[in-house]
Amino acid sequence: MNHLTSQQRKWLYVAGIVVLLVPIIYLGMPPEPATARSGEISGGKLAELRLKDKLGESALGNVDPASSTMGLLLLGFRGIATSILWMDWQDQQRNKDWAALRATTESIILLQPHFLKVWHYQGWNLAYNVSAEWDAVADRYYWVKEGIKFFKKGRERNDKYAELYWYVGDTTGKKIGRSDEWKQFRRFYRSDPDVARFEGRPDPEVNPNGRDNYLEARDWFQRANETIDSSGNLEHIMAIYLFRAYPMRAEFDYAGTMQREGIFDEVCIEAWKTAFDDWTTKYGIMEFDCPIGSIHFEVTGDELDQMIAEEDAQNLTERDRKSYWIGNYQNQTNYRFWRLKSRVESEKEMAEAHREMYEGEQALHRADTAVARKLLWDGMSKYEKILEEYSDLKKEDETIDEALLALHGWRECVELDDEEIPDAYPLKEFWDLNPKRRETAKEEFNRRRRGR
Repeated sequence: MNHLTSQQRKWLYVAGIVVLLVPIIYLGMPPEPATARSGEISGGKLAELRLKDKLGESALGNVDPASSTMGLLLLGFRGIATSILWMDWQDQQRNKDWAALRATTESIILLQPHFLKVWHYQGWNLAYNVSAEWDAVADRYYWVKEGIKFFKKGRERNDKYAELYWYVGDTTGKKIGRSDEWKQFRRFYRSDPDVARFEGRPDPEVNPNGRDNYLEARDWFQRANETIDSSGNLEHIMAIYLFRAYPMRAEFDYAGTMQREGIFDEVCIEAWKTAFDDWTTKYGIMEFDCPIGSIHFEVTGDELDQMIAEEDAQNLTERDRKSYWIGNYQNQTNYRFWRLKSRVESEKEMAEAHREMYEGEQALHRADTAVARKLLWDGMSKYEKILEEYSDLKKEDETIDEALLALHGWRECVELDDEEIPDAYPLKEFWDLNPKRRETAKEEFNRRRRGR
C-alpha cells in the first residue's frame, strides 16, 4: 500500500521527469541549423552521430522547414496523404488543370522530398508531357523550363543524388536541342520569348551563364560525375561506363548542332577537336570494372599485348578475353565511332565538304539551281574522297543520311535543268545501296525546304 501523500507523489513525479530529461537532452538535442550544414558537431549525441555518419536530412541537401513540419503533423498518415495527392495530380493532368497541377506537385514534394522517383517522374512529365499539350512554341518552352527548374529544385534538396544533376543536363541538352522545335528552343534558351520579364536575355534560372544549351548540359553531366566521386551514390540509372561518357557526348552534340545550323568555321572545327581530345584523353583512360578485372577504352594493340603479358605470360587465352571485354564495352559506348568521327570532323577538308553541301541545299531552296548544282557536286566529291580514306564511317546512319540528302538536292537540280542523271556521280553507292532510306531522306529534304 502506498503511504505517500498526494503532494509527495507529485514531487516524486517531477523528480522523475527531471532525471529523465537529462539523458533525453543529452541524446536528442537537435543541432543548430548553422552548424548542421557546416559540418561542425553540435546538439545531442544522436545529432552528433547523424552528422558524423551523414544520416540526417541536412546531409542530403537543403532542408525545407515546411516539408519537415508537414511530415510531423501528419504522423503516420503521410503515405495516405501522398497517395491521395498522386491521384488528384493524375486527374488534374487529364483535365488540363495546370494551376492545380502545379500546386499539387508542390505538395507531393513536400511530403516526399528525398524520394528520387518523384523528382524524376514529375520533372520529366513537365518537360515532355505537359509541354506537348500546348500549341504555341513559346508556351511549350515555358513548360520545358518548368521541368528543368523542377530538376534543379530536386538537386538542391538532394545534392548527393548524381542522377538529379544528370536529369538537368539531359533535359537541357536533349529536350532543348533535339525536339521537333529545336531551332526555336535553342534560340529561346539564349533569348527568352518572355520579353516583358527578361528583355531578350535568357531566363537566369535556366541559363544563368547565357551559353549554348549543350555546353550548359556538359557542365551538369560533369557535376554528376563529380558527385559520384565524392559520395559514391548512384541509383543505377544506367551502366557507369555509359554515365561517365555524357560530358563528352554533350560536346559532340554541340559541334554537330553547329553544323546543322550551317556553322562550319574555326569555332566548329575547334569544338570537334576539343571533343576528340576529351573523348580520348579523359574518357578513354577512365578505368571501369568488368568480369575479368579493370579495363579502359583507349587501348592500342601494343598496349593491350603489354597488359596481357604483365597479367599472365603463360595464358594464351588471356589476350582474347581482354580484347573481348574491351571491344564489348567499346561497342556499347560506340567508342571507336566517336573517336574516328570527331577526329575526321576536326579536319578542314571535312568542314569544307559539309559547308558546300549545306550551301548547295540552301541555294536550291532559293531556286538558284546553277549555284546549287555546282556546290552540291563539289561538296559530294570532297565527301566521297574523305569517306574512301575513312571507310568505317560509310555504314553509319548520319553519314548515309547526309549523303542521301545531298544526292536528292543534286538530282533535283539535274532534273530541273531537263537533263538525264549520268551513270557516274559522287556518292552513287549510297543511292544504290539504300533504296528504302531514300524515301525517308526525301521527306526530310522536303521538310527542311519548308523551313520546319
